[in-house]
Amino acid sequence: MTATTTAAIPAQAEPAAEIGHEHGSRTIKALEGAWAAIRAQHPEVPHVLMITGTGQSRNSITWGHFGERRWTVETETGTFGGRTHELFAGGELLSLGGLRTMQTLLHEAAHALASVRKVKDTSSDGRYHNMRFVALAVELGLIGPAASIPVHGFNNCTITDATAERYADVIAALDAARLPYVHHPMATILGQGTRPTTGGDDEGTSESEPTAGGDGQQPGGDGDDAPQQPKKAPTRFLVVCGCIELNEDGTPKLGKDGKEKPGRAIQISRKSWEYGGDDGGLMCGRCTKPFRKADPDA
Repeated sequence: MTATTTAAIPAQAEPAAEIGHEHGSRTIKALEGAWAAIRAQHPEVPHVLMITGTGQSRNSITWGHFGERRWTVETETGTFGGRTHELFAGGELLSLGGLRTMQTLLHEAAHALASVRKVKDTSSDGRYHNMRFVALAVELGLIGPAASIPVHGFNNCTITDATAERYADVIAALDAARLPYVHHPMATILGQGTRPTTGGDDEGTSESEPTAGGDGQQPGGDGDDAPQQPKKAPTRFLVVCGCIELNEDGTPKLGKDGKEKPGRAIQISRKSWEYGGDDGGLMCGRCTKPFRKADPDA
């Protein structure tokens, strides 16, 4: 079986005219179906309460998030029935197609598995992903990065060819559903990271940044899904625009170096930056000024 591509979804097409007959339940049903497919392969992954919405924040896009025991469940008689986990999938993620969406769901499934096994897979308030997370991600079919990145560690795990083939029917169903999505002009840049799959196209913080979210076997299995580490780790650096962080009185906030603190700082890969030309080709929609390297020598 050849892995399905995401070509059916026009990634980040301009928002269409407003319509009035869409229902969020269709999106949730599709995502729940994909999660059920993961649990069919890995029964230890727990049930979740699926939600969606925009993942946009001031400086990043959240593709997905696992929230441990976040929702309270009541019985039919109104008594306390217990708690259940939350799984958030961002509307911007859906614009990147079925393959990228499946990668993030597998990434979040690794966090869910860590919760079940009582494994501490992150630190720094959930931002830094350690090697215990990578081990779980590999178990679910992702491949770990060759090196960590500042703040987020080893979060940029990507889906393997064998995993994409295993979930080809699920990926095809997500693409065929043509789910509504949240448009964001930076999504296709920040969303880079999925490896090319057999017969498919390339698609990439973040659990919030270029992140991912990933089923394969641990090293030492039959070899079909054994992780192959990238030959070279991506080079990343910070870019800033003209936005300035302000104090409560409206005056510019100053850093330890005495300079005004930027209001927006985005981590970007060299490849994504150079895709826009020598100057990156990125424009801030808030201050309308172009982004520039925080460190000119980066």
